[in-house]
Order: sequence, then structure tokens, then C-alpha cells
Amino acid sequence: MNYLKHTLIAAALAVTASGAWAQDGYPARPVSIVVGFAAGGSTDLLARTLAKELSDQFKQSFIVENKPGANSNVAHTFVSRAAPDGYTLLMVPFGLAVNQYLYKGQKYTLDSFAPIALVAQVPNVIVVNKDVPVKDVKGYVDYSKANPKSVSYGSPGVGSSLHLGGELFRQATGAQMLHVPFNGSGPALVAVRSGDVTSAFDNLSTVAPMIRNGDLKALAVTSAKRSDAFPDVPTVAESGYPQYEISSYFGLAAPAGTPPAIVEQLNAAVMKAVAGPAFQAQFKTLGAYVEPNTPAQFSAFLHKESEKWKTVIATSGIDLSN
Repeated sequence: MNYLKHTLIAAALAVTASGAWAQDGYPARPVSIVVGFAAGGSTDLLARTLAKELSDQFKQSFIVENKPGANSNVAHTFVSRAAPDGYTLLMVPFGLAVNQYLYKGQKYTLDSFAPIALVAQVPNVIVVNKDVPVKDVKGYVDYSKANPKSVSYGSPGVGSSLHLGGELFRQATGAQMLHVPFNGSGPALVAVRSGDVTSAFDNLSTVAPMIRNGDLKALAVTSAKRSDAFPDVPTVAESGYPQYEISSYFGLAAPAGTPPAIVEQLNAAVMKAVAGPAFQAQFKTLGAYVEPNTPAQFSAFLHKESEKWKTVIATSGIDLSN
């Protein structure tokens, strides 16, 4: 963690020293960071932490603007149509890479945006009701095949990253699970705890208290590496399914056509911010992590995600167009 912190700070200071902050006097007025969800969730909390850090660095106001609706499509559409001048930014959720496949006829694609930086990744975890007679992922897959009509998994809704994580799991393992959508993670996890639903795929930060108090059993984290918060919980890949990996993620993007100099300024500022104490505290709470990244690297990450989920969505037949 110290190495990461020093690397990020050094990169940001190098850009600062080059005089990039003064490029074209940007920003000369307040900047909006648009969030596609209501206030209070993980995306909003990270956006507000980022807005404060950028305000402090640039000595100009960065303001969070919530535009919830249609799995963040309202926010995506709004930002894609904004002037490409660096004054309207998007807090990028998982949906940016997948919504064009879930909702046919969208007016935007990934190419409608200029990726700036990956801000955070949050591991998901597979949990089951404490009375389900399994101890690991392989046992759960076998149990689902032996009980194909009674095993289910809950999610915050159709098309969410947690729903798609379950679909990817089914395709990667052959598990036999019925998807049960709920109106949010809270109700889904309550249903798993009560035994009405067998399992759930959820953010580690959300479900951690239920794991610690024994209400739910954690089978595996879905990220490429184990979580520092639960070092004894293996990854799905370690459990025998190396092709399976998913994390929720959050980033920053601008409308396509935004001047590269502004994109680079913002990337350097974000890298400096995520190395600071405010973000490190937020990361500890969420179980989040991030590695140094450039706009080009974030763009490649998003396009790789898009291709991955295009296949999963097509195979599962999910269509939310109506």
C-alpha cells in the first residue's frame, strides 16, 4: 500500500511540476460530476470524496449532480451530449460498459466518452444462507446441480452488476440457479438470511457485517485476488474456475472530444487524490482498491469489460429494452 501511495503521488507531482495545471486556465468555473444513482450509495459516496479532493487541488468547485434512472442511462445520455470542455464529467459505473447490450437503441456507446481514470474497484463475494450444506464453491455448484429446482440467487435487480455476476457464474461453472431480482441489495440479502433465497452475489463491503456475525457464509470473493478484509476467503479462480472474475468498479470520464490536455490534468489529479488519506479511508471501508492507471489504460479496461459482458448478455438472453 505504501508503494502504491508513493507511486501515485510521484506521478501526480510530476505532472504538476510540468505546469499542466495551468493549461488553458482550466477549470475557470465550477465542474459537474454526474452520478447516475441517488445520493447515498457507493457511487455517490466515492464521487463526493473525489469532488472534494479535486476542488481542493484545482481551487475550483467540483459539484456532484445526481441524475438517477434506467440503470444510470439518464446520466450516461446527459453527459454524452454535454459540451466536450471538461466541465461536465461522469462518475463511471459498471453499467457504462454493458447498458448498450441490455437496452437496445441507446444513443451512446463507449466511444461517446473520453475515459479519464479508474478510481476504484470493489470485490464482490458469493454468500449463502448459513444452513445451506456447502463449504466452498465446488460444493455449491454440485449442490445446485443436485437440487436444480430449489437453488436460487438474489440480486438488486435485472441487469445489475450483481445479476450479471451470477449469470457469468452459471455460464462458467454450469451451476443450476434461479435468479430472483429484488429492489436493492438490502432486500436480497434479507431473503438469503431468512432462507427464502439460497445465495447472493454482492459487494463485499455491503455483506461483510453479515459474514462476520455468522448470518451468512462466504464461499469466495469474485475478484482476481483475495481481499485484505477476509484473507481466509478464497477467490472463485482458486476454487477451480480460473475463467471467472468480476469486480464492481468506478471511474471518471468526460464527453468524447474533450481536449487531451484536460483529460491528462484530471487523470493526474485523480491519481493524487486516490493516494490521499480521504480515499484510503474510503477504500478501507469499502474493501476497495486501485492501481495507477492512465486514460489509455482505463479506456482499454472499459472496452475489455464491454466485450466480456456482451457475450454473457447475449448468451443469457437478457433484454431490458422494453
